[in-house]
Amino acid sequence: MDTQFDIQTIKFNSLSDWLILDGTLNQGTLSSDLLLKVEQSFLNKILNLLQGENPTTSINDYLKTYQDVNINDYEFDLKTMENTSIPMKELKWLTSMQEYKFIRA
Repeated sequence: MDTQFDIQTIKFNSLSDWLILDGTLNQGTLSSDLLLKVEQSFLNKILNLLQGENPTTSINDYLKTYQDVNINDYEFDLKTMENTSIPMKELKWLTSMQEYKFIRA
């Protein structure tokens, strides 16, 4: 069975080059909470994968913006979205193996 990553939130800000994906890693009956750090340049690929899994819902409806004087924080809160599972093999290409192992440990 393929390993799936069920994304709960995607967080990033205007000063960082990274996304933080917060979710649950599932393989068969085993699951564990996971924070995954990927480059911000892959945000569109992740959003397109999620939009493809939920064609009747707009991914933009889940975006929250928090503005401060010097920084903008963004969060996609996907807890109420129907299908947020992405095969882990898709996400492994978005980050280096070293980062993947560091976050996973």
